[in-house]
Amino acid sequence: MRFISVIAVVAIGAGLFGSCRSTKKIQQVISKKDTTELVIVHMNQNQQPDSLAHLFSVMRGMYGHHIDYTTFSAKVKVDYSNQQGHQPDFTAFIHMKKDSIIWIDISGPLGIGGFRALITPDTIRVLDKQNNTYTVHPLSYLQDVAEVPFDFKSLQDLLVGNLIFFDSTRITSYRQGSNSIFLLSTGDVYKNLVTLANNGLRVMHSKLDDADPTRNRTADLTYDDYATQGGIAFATTRSILVSEKTRVDIELNFKQFDFNKPLEYPFNVPRKYRVVR
Repeated sequence: MRFISVIAVVAIGAGLFGSCRSTKKIQQVISKKDTTELVIVHMNQNQQPDSLAHLFSVMRGMYGHHIDYTTFSAKVKVDYSNQQGHQPDFTAFIHMKKDSIIWIDISGPLGIGGFRALITPDTIRVLDKQNNTYTVHPLSYLQDVAEVPFDFKSLQDLLVGNLIFFDSTRITSYRQGSNSIFLLSTGDVYKNLVTLANNGLRVMHSKLDDADPTRNRTADLTYDDYATQGGIAFATTRSILVSEKTRVDIELNFKQFDFNKPLEYPFNVPRKYRVVR
């Protein structure tokens, strides 16, 4: 079930992508420790118009990098470490049809077959090629394992590199430095401190902290080594660090990627495979 474990770990950092709506209100609702690091932006009668206009400009620039597509494919080298130490590296081949199918084929060292998954908006199907088993779960199973409310769109956005767990209607503060811009969104599940590059407003880092003070979940997502294809800026290197009681590190190195090309999603269950429920 390593495939399920990895997807569940990735899903911990996943959430509903903040839609490209205009910011309706800005509230001072961040914690005291955040106020020492960020300049609070208030929306009231004393608000400086230039400051608010600048925030809107930053938001437009950031969402201008949102990746829209019909299909997406990639070859990804995955490094994975948990409390037991570094786990064997593997390669994942991904085919996605937006809002319809996520197909993932995982192979281990020397091309040894591992897992194949077909994920739809309501179901996840997994073939374990080593143990000759076939498993079917509702998509909510990943949510239960990861203990994070996410959906199919969230998983798509995470894989393609779109910003996650960011609510554009609940921005509470921002700060502009010499090389970076910092935006803080406070949602129901996570507070998300996003770092944008001053030059181009691309997402460089996202730090998620649990909004529930009784929990101590945190996740760091780093986006790096951007490459441009067909006008789309794509982060070819990603780092995901998730910790609560234990720590998990995932490194994604995209060796190949393509958008909007015809794809196939082969998924046949051999007769010899045993169904696992």
